[in-house]
Amino acid sequence: LEEESVWSDQRLGTVSPEDEEEWRNIIERMIDDGTMPDHAYAQRYFLGGKQFQRATVVLKAAMAEAFPNISEMKEFVPSGSGYLQGGLQRENWERATLAIVKMTSELSIHPGINFLIKHAGAIFKHLFTVAMKDIKLQDVKMGRLLDISPGLEGRLSDEFDKVLWDLMQNASDKMHVSTKSWYSCLDPNLPGFQPLEDEAEEDVYQLEAGGEFVKTPSRKQVQQEKQKEGLLNRFASLFSLKTVDDTTAKNILRDRAIQKAGERKRFLAEERTAMMNDAETDKVILSAFHYVIALHEQIHTYLNFQINDFLYNEFKNQVENFPREMVSDKIDFGALCPPNKSLDDEIVSLEAKMRGIDESLSDVNNIQSQMV
Repeated sequence: LEEESVWSDQRLGTVSPEDEEEWRNIIERMIDDGTMPDHAYAQRYFLGGKQFQRATVVLKAAMAEAFPNISEMKEFVPSGSGYLQGGLQRENWERATLAIVKMTSELSIHPGINFLIKHAGAIFKHLFTVAMKDIKLQDVKMGRLLDISPGLEGRLSDEFDKVLWDLMQNASDKMHVSTKSWYSCLDPNLPGFQPLEDEAEEDVYQLEAGGEFVKTPSRKQVQQEKQKEGLLNRFASLFSLKTVDDTTAKNILRDRAIQKAGERKRFLAEERTAMMNDAETDKVILSAFHYVIALHEQIHTYLNFQINDFLYNEFKNQVENFPREMVSDKIDFGALCPPNKSLDDEIVSLEAKMRGIDESLSDVNNIQSQMV
């Protein structure tokens, strides 16, 4: 659809049409390899919202396929960790991790957003074509008007294309900017992200009052117990809210915000060599991979809201106002119905024939009156 549209080679935002073309190639390879979800195949005919919904499924499936190979970035990690960042003589693993997250996200997300927007635009344009055909079949007067006014349908189509392109540009600008904020920085509290476990800790024993040595819980065990306690407290608060209680609801939100602010969350290992080695490089790459997986799960959810608001709902709003806005403009309807010289000649010829018929009828009447 979108590769045959008038805007297939037009630039949306900072993404080039060449990058979008690579996305089409990815989708074709997925179909050939059988890795595209069965319910996303275009073998069944959909129309309208269902067609739009399938396009979003294809986007998310192809986004995973377009994801770069993080393992190939191993050479970059030591250099990306920098030197003497902020005046501290210490390897900056976080800087290298952020660079990996940015690079992979930019390559796998933004061309896909443009691909979806143009694909959605092609779907919306197809709906316009279907609507025009339906008008001609269902409304006799409108069908005749469109037939005798060849410029009117063309004008409607041109104006619809302008409205559609403005909608697509607006959606592209907003979706690219808002999505970029998700990977512009790192958040150790990102939902779904689990940092790598520290290397095996040595057992620590504490001397009790009775002279017995008792093994103390490890840091991992302490962290897990705190997470369980937090979840249980949250569920207990929610289950206790059996009726509409504004005060309790606000208290739950406030307590949760205070709890999150006080949580201690690991991100990357604190113990690091002065010069990054291969094992530490693998840790950084693996941590970046875990983070990107959790990040993209959040972005996929967020994209649902963006797509529905900036594309689908906005399209319905534009369609609702489209006819009124066009009629309100100063349209030269005479220009939409230009003179047709061949039609004028046919009318003159037809009028001459009608006069000839009238004259013949008059002669016949005269002959009949003389015979009586």
